[in-house]
Amino acid sequence: MKTLISVPAVLALIITAGTIEAQEFYYGTDAPIMVVRDSSKVLLKLAPSVGAMTRDATLDSIGRIAATIPTFQSVDEFIVCSLSTGTGYEAFLDSVQAIEAILFAEPFYLLKDNTPLYIGQSFCVAFDSLVTGEEVDSINAMYGVNRQRELRGMPNVFVLLNTEQSGYRTLELANVYHNLPETRFAHPNFGLRIRPMAYKLYDYYNGYQPHTKKVIGSFNSASVWDFAGLQREVTVAVLDDGVDSHEDLPSNRVLPGYDFADSETDTRPGPELAHGMGCAGIIAASHTPDSLTGLATSSGVISLNPHVRILPVNIFDDSGHAAATDSVAEAVTYAYTHGADILSNSWGWSTAFYDYPALTQALEKATVFGRGGRGCPVIFASGNNTVMDLVAYPANLEFCFAVGATQLDDYRWSYSAGGIGLDLVAPSGDMSFRGAVWTLDQMGDPGYNPSVVSDCPPTKGPLNDEDYDCHFGGTSGACPVVSGTAALIMSKDSTLNFQGFYYILKYSAETDLDWGSITPPDVEYGYGRVDAFRAVLSISRGNVDNIIGPAGEFDVSDLTFLVAYVFGTGQPPFPSVLLGDCDCDAAVTVTDVTYLTDFLFSIGPPPVRPCFEY
Repeated sequence: MKTLISVPAVLALIITAGTIEAQEFYYGTDAPIMVVRDSSKVLLKLAPSVGAMTRDATLDSIGRIAATIPTFQSVDEFIVCSLSTGTGYEAFLDSVQAIEAILFAEPFYLLKDNTPLYIGQSFCVAFDSLVTGEEVDSINAMYGVNRQRELRGMPNVFVLLNTEQSGYRTLELANVYHNLPETRFAHPNFGLRIRPMAYKLYDYYNGYQPHTKKVIGSFNSASVWDFAGLQREVTVAVLDDGVDSHEDLPSNRVLPGYDFADSETDTRPGPELAHGMGCAGIIAASHTPDSLTGLATSSGVISLNPHVRILPVNIFDDSGHAAATDSVAEAVTYAYTHGADILSNSWGWSTAFYDYPALTQALEKATVFGRGGRGCPVIFASGNNTVMDLVAYPANLEFCFAVGATQLDDYRWSYSAGGIGLDLVAPSGDMSFRGAVWTLDQMGDPGYNPSVVSDCPPTKGPLNDEDYDCHFGGTSGACPVVSGTAALIMSKDSTLNFQGFYYILKYSAETDLDWGSITPPDVEYGYGRVDAFRAVLSISRGNVDNIIGPAGEFDVSDLTFLVAYVFGTGQPPFPSVLLGDCDCDAAVTVTDVTYLTDFLFSIGPPPVRPCFEY
């Protein structure tokens, strides 16, 4: 539902540093998002005919411009200029707009946490489904607006371009469109940097992977992979800077995807990138018997789910610069409409106060329409060093699952965003190339770990192995741990809806941490530290013999196994004795024998699942 604002609210004033400035807003999903003009800067777009010399002369002729500010965040070819004084800002904008060589002069905005909000010429408008293309063009002609394109996979949602003929600044024009009866929402295309939530990573062999082992159970003894029924293929979309095949991630498990930053089907990372590779490695790197003994020459690291197929969906270009936010909305739509079961997102903005309705709605639709209507779990990194220690957008959306980062002693990393909206934490490493999580790099010299600069230990030979990365960290390293755990749950039970996955992830989490206990939901730890073993165990009660037979999980062999154990003539259920806890009371007794007997002979309910009694 669109939110309307009264005229007095639009004219509300705020007082900052003794200066009265008009407070403005754009329309978010549920409420207006207030912004404030930063009168020390201006955004300018010069005419296409203006060359470099004319450009410099034009800027020099504007006495108040102190310097241009390089940035990758500006949109629609606008440049950012600093100003020598902030007085008379509105009149200054009008005077600059009147210069022939300058097409647009737009204010520079800040969110309420002082995050810069770059604005351009374009804005995003969703028209009602019954509005025809001819009617769209008629409305645009009335306001002097050009249609640029329709968002892929999002019918009747357009990127429109402001023109000099409209008479409006872009923010004002977007608000005018929002209030039209023919539209569902409208907002500017802001330039606000998407930041990967982790930094350079390097990884090899299970001996270097205590972060993964922290959540999978007793390694090589009774781990999560010992549960039956986890071989079902699950597709995880990694929205990132690209994923390529690897000796530890074969090409048959890397699906064809799309690069929304460069508008191409080549989804391989740029030559110096491997953030997506690192996330994919934590989720889906291969398992081989040799890798478990540390002797393989063609397999390096363990992952949460080696049966996962990765769908690469690029939202960063080959230089690591983020795509426009409208393209990110398209990327989300592409992921859930092209077979993704889970969306893994180790990125976000560095603020909790942003809202981009087209992206917000795309993410919500993924949880509603994905997987044939069951909904895709949408897992996000909670954010690194967000202002005011709040979960970053869009991880803070109620239908997204926000993951923070902990150290191996279960204490939260100081950089990890917490607060209301944090759902879970997972083990990760430090940031800024100091992390200790091992994962995949690009094969050979490309990526984060060229052999000539690495400080990772020797692995497969006398030199560093440039195919792996040992310095991954941040909440980027935590998010794929939870995505991989969700993939294990989906392998076990694909009938769950997205809320079911969130429920299981939360209530199977470990709250009795190494340093003490928490009472969830906790602002620093959410519902606790993810525990893949407990999560899969919660939906495996009753499969006492740990075998998936022709008739499914439950048959007389489970009852036989349970009777033998309870009466002392057989072995305990493996990998956990609680597979025999059919009534969910945290004990395996004769009561469970009666319970399972009643179910098998159709006179009682099935084993309790999920069961969070551990």
